[in-house]
Amino acid sequence: MLDVSDLSALDKASELIAESELSNSPDSLLLRASSLIASAGDIEQSATVLTRIDPDKLDDAEFIEYSLLGIELDLLMSNWAMALGWFETDRYVLLSTTFDRNTRLRTLELKSDANFAQGDFEQSLLTSIQIAQLMTKKVDVAKIHNKIWRQLNTLSYGFLLQGQEHKNSSLAGWLQLAELSRRYQHSQQAQIQQYQSWQQRWRRHPAALVPPAPFKAGLNYMRPPAQVALLLPLQEQYEVPSYTLLDGFMEAYYELLAQTQNSMNIESDLPRVRIYDTSVYSVQKAYNNAIEDGAEIIIGPMRKSKVAALLAMPELPVPTISLNRLEDSPSMPMKNLLQFGLSPLDEMSQIADRAWQNGQRKVLIIAPDSGWGTRANEFFKQYWSSKGGTVLDSLSYPSSINDFTPLLKRPLQIDLSEERGLQLKRFINSRVKFNPRRRQDIDLVVVLGYPVRARQIKPALDFLYAADIPVVATSHIYSGVEQVGLDRDLSGVEFVAMPWTLPGQMPSQLKPNQQLHTAYRHLYAMGYDAFLIHRHLPRLSAEQAIPIFGSTGLLSLSDGVIKRMAKWAKFKRGKVNQIQP
Repeated sequence: MLDVSDLSALDKASELIAESELSNSPDSLLLRASSLIASAGDIEQSATVLTRIDPDKLDDAEFIEYSLLGIELDLLMSNWAMALGWFETDRYVLLSTTFDRNTRLRTLELKSDANFAQGDFEQSLLTSIQIAQLMTKKVDVAKIHNKIWRQLNTLSYGFLLQGQEHKNSSLAGWLQLAELSRRYQHSQQAQIQQYQSWQQRWRRHPAALVPPAPFKAGLNYMRPPAQVALLLPLQEQYEVPSYTLLDGFMEAYYELLAQTQNSMNIESDLPRVRIYDTSVYSVQKAYNNAIEDGAEIIIGPMRKSKVAALLAMPELPVPTISLNRLEDSPSMPMKNLLQFGLSPLDEMSQIADRAWQNGQRKVLIIAPDSGWGTRANEFFKQYWSSKGGTVLDSLSYPSSINDFTPLLKRPLQIDLSEERGLQLKRFINSRVKFNPRRRQDIDLVVVLGYPVRARQIKPALDFLYAADIPVVATSHIYSGVEQVGLDRDLSGVEFVAMPWTLPGQMPSQLKPNQQLHTAYRHLYAMGYDAFLIHRHLPRLSAEQAIPIFGSTGLLSLSDGVIKRMAKWAKFKRGKVNQIQP
């Protein structure tokens, strides 16, 4: 909702636009109007007004402001390549040599943001390092260092390893520090000690003189919980998923144990882990037993019904991380409860946001008629409609389906085309050759499903003349096991990828059983992240917290819910390659 100042800015902008219609030099007025509209938050309208300006009619100062405003608007609208293009115009390049200090700093910050968004991480970081060198106040340097650190925390472990031999010494120091922090992220104590050792080796490095906020504040070591309780249903149909998640949790546990044993400087702060079977006891009984036994943090339960029972309890005396999420949980988070799960809703939001940024507006959804498929389908439709997009059709398929071609004819309107062809043959000439045509208004196909079904959907789309329509999918499409022969049928499909399934993302690859179903392999990664989260609750809860690089995505806390931001990947000739959003 606009406040009074926004309305006055828009009113003033409207006056300037009206005045420009009668002016012999309207471009300066339109520039001022565009700037006012942007300040009021209407980015698209501001960009529309900006396109009406003839830059050749602006003086040098106005042209600089026009260019910088254009860059800012393109960044806000996720037009990364267009944002970088502004820096390359002949007049901008010529004028850039005359910039005063403030304009130069503003330009460099915008260029850093544009390069990072475009995927040129190295150039972005080098530009931020340059900005920090131009700063004269320690508080301003600290802001840039915090930005650099936040960006480094989103990058793959493989990228961070470049610090071992990078030719730019300042960036090499940053990368080495980030690599150490990532490698030891199971233990805040270890991270602090690694920073202090790094600081001794890099005494004159900018990050040694002005530490990023986590190290400045983190020098006050916070002891992790000494005893952890896991609430899991260990029997009947929940036995395999529970033990799979537990195996992932324990892989993280043993990684920390190995680091403790291999380092002379790190004292063991491993928790005692106790497991309570919610197949035997009610969640209330299991929870209370864990508290009586001395649990300082509780992880679980896993089943949605048990999470609902947890919410019905009068209070939760210790921090509690549930292993499932309720989409309809109360608007006010319950004290001490953090909901964590592999909800597909985070990925559907990510798909929708990226599609919108790419200018795609009309979507076809193909989803299983299972519980998670239906929830994800309905969520996407609501979220997409709220952005102004259109869901042309939504197809739900049964688990028993073996051939998607007949099912896809209707949403692609192939059946209508075939019927028109039959009518032509019937009334004009039975020998007329007719090729059916699909509908032409689909911008994107969103596919939900595990690999076996997805490998049937993409070829069916290709067969039905839809090979040229972009297809995106959720992380369910890939288990992390490379199967080149089978996955050739998925070539061209882009998907939201959990980091653990992509090479080079993590310090060490997870080791779930390759024979497990894709859902269980992801559950193993969730167990790994549950261990990571419980070690970093203070960090996640802090103001302006930096997300944790987990195996299932970048993990952040919002309104009592752990959110995941995954990576992006694409199938090409049966192989999976990471791509930029």
